[in-house]
Amino acid sequence: KALAGGGHWPAAIVLGCADSRAPVEIYFDMQPGDLFVLRTAGNTIEGGYGGLLGSAEYAIAVLKTKLIVVTGHTLCGAVTATVKDVLSKEGMPTENLGVVVDNIRAAAETALETLPDAPLEQQVKLATKLNVFEAMHKMMKHSTIIRDGIASEELMLVGAVYNIEDGSLDWLGPHPEQEKIVGSTLHVHRWREAPYSRKSMPASSPVARFIIDRLQAGNKRFVEQDELHGVHLNPSFSHDVEPDTILVGSSNLRVPYEDVFDSRPGQ
Repeated sequence: KALAGGGHWPAAIVLGCADSRAPVEIYFDMQPGDLFVLRTAGNTIEGGYGGLLGSAEYAIAVLKTKLIVVTGHTLCGAVTATVKDVLSKEGMPTENLGVVVDNIRAAAETALETLPDAPLEQQVKLATKLNVFEAMHKMMKHSTIIRDGIASEELMLVGAVYNIEDGSLDWLGPHPEQEKIVGSTLHVHRWREAPYSRKSMPASSPVARFIIDRLQAGNKRFVEQDELHGVHLNPSFSHDVEPDTILVGSSNLRVPYEDVFDSRPGQ
């Protein structure tokens, strides 16, 4: 009744496959009103116009949805049929099935060129991923609303592949050529996609190095639950000693830092 009277403001637009084994609302554990779902065989987008793109644009322009997720899935019949058709060149039995296959063909051909000697299963797996990116590409290329929304960084478009065997999702992130497709420098996109580089910064003070080593050792004991004993960081600990370390962290009671670092009062 609340949805009927108050309308709906879905959190995300999801383009998924029509395969009955890949029910979008169920594998995201969402309720009515949460997702604006679009489903076609092979999660394809035909040409550069039509009801599917128009439906997505409605959700963006009217319902103010800020996220689009394109989801493929493992063991996809449409992708498998396309890979086999590219290999056999036998064609589809009906014109409409041919249209579906034609929309997946580029992904299948690239997969076969990349893995020419691999088993069919691996070729289909790669084609499934590439087909998700192809649908994302078409969305950006043929929809001004989507393209402009991404360029202004008010809209996010990501891909994923659902595993129908174990229910997990492999998140692919944004299209790897998103900036090029929308024709704009996307600073947030670059920040998200930049590889994290962890740098080891040696402590300048021998005392600080000693304390860091003891903190790391204490955390290792905490993780492994191995002989927790609250070793003193400062061997000369007394009631009036100053703390060895200033620790800035969350006050969440689920993160007890003294336990995490296997330390004692005063340290």
